[in-house]
Amino acid sequence: MKTLDETLRTVKSARLEIKTTDFAKEFIKKAATISGLDMSSFIMASAFEKAEAVIENHRRIEVSEQAFSRLQQILLEDETAAPTSALLRLMRGQHENRRDANM
Repeated sequence: MKTLDETLRTVKSARLEIKTTDFAKEFIKKAATISGLDMSSFIMASAFEKAEAVIENHRRIEVSEQAFSRLQQILLEDETAAPTSALLRLMRGQHENRRDANM
């Protein structure tokens, strides 16, 4: 997937048209000018960032649902299985955040 900067610098061949009010247009134009961007780049940057956030949120929910389904399947397969030491640490709140540990 391209980054926002790559997307904004790529030759544009697709057209996106929107209708808005005069107030909204002037408001966005002012924000774009302050940001040092033309209106198209400002709108695309804003829309792209929002789209990334929506897609990432959807991916997390999807993965969480898959992980939960897999957990249920594992729990139903062997009700006598003993918890692992990692699971016990997690349940006791003694786990490390993987993201923080890798930084």
